[in-house]
Amino acid sequence: MPKLEEILPKGKPRLIDLVKKAGVDVSDWENFKGGKKKAAANPKYCYEWAFVEPKKVVVLSLWHEHIIEERKDDVIITRITVREDAAKLSPLKKRRALKVDAAVQTAIKEGLPIRVIVVDRTRSGIGNPEKSFSHVSARFLDPVPWSVTQYDWQNGTCILKRGFDRFVDQFSIGEESMPERHNVSGQAFSRSSEVRDRVLLRAIGLCEWCGKSGFEMTSGRIYLETHHIVPLSENGLDRVTNVTALCANHHREAHHGKNKAEIRKKLLERFGK
Repeated sequence: MPKLEEILPKGKPRLIDLVKKAGVDVSDWENFKGGKKKAAANPKYCYEWAFVEPKKVVVLSLWHEHIIEERKDDVIITRITVREDAAKLSPLKKRRALKVDAAVQTAIKEGLPIRVIVVDRTRSGIGNPEKSFSHVSARFLDPVPWSVTQYDWQNGTCILKRGFDRFVDQFSIGEESMPERHNVSGQAFSRSSEVRDRVLLRAIGLCEWCGKSGFEMTSGRIYLETHHIVPLSENGLDRVTNVTALCANHHREAHHGKNKAEIRKKLLERFGK
């Protein structure tokens, strides 16, 4: 079965339940005059297209018909142009569209996974975009997390890919980075794979020092090296705010270059908040 058919929604569970299942706190959503049983109809949330649980997850509702399968790479992607699309919508729906853009930016900046609620609709709204948005016929929460693979900060155009392993570092492929190797009382430092994954997602394949793309591996994944801004050997924390993704050249420079102190200072100013 083609992957695109695998994510075609069949039923129509409540949006609030899918958002909660994805990891978003819906307690305010449930704080509705009709009680929890009627909370799904809370107009403050039930028509939204994007939801954010800070430091944890971003949830987006995406039309199935806008998702494509690239057979040459055997991947599923979607291209989002919400800023452009927003100009064609009513003020209310423009606000919802721009919230999608803001949520994508949050996913990038915080290195968060994106959970996608795939939505299908009836075709009664053909020729009338405003009306078609209100005819949801089915939806489901894709069990596979998605990630941002491209984002244009000028116009908001972005590409989302189904899957969470688009980006890798030196530890992901079983290699140990020489500059990160320490011998302190015979103990090795442990590194959180979750922290590294979030940093790689934040970087979206670009060195966070020079802005150039990491190199593409034979698997199609983009390689960068994760680097503790304040080394673990100096009691630096294994947290997203103390880890950056660098190209191999600038990773070495951050350890051995004559301007390594300046690199550390600027990276801490950018991420160490």
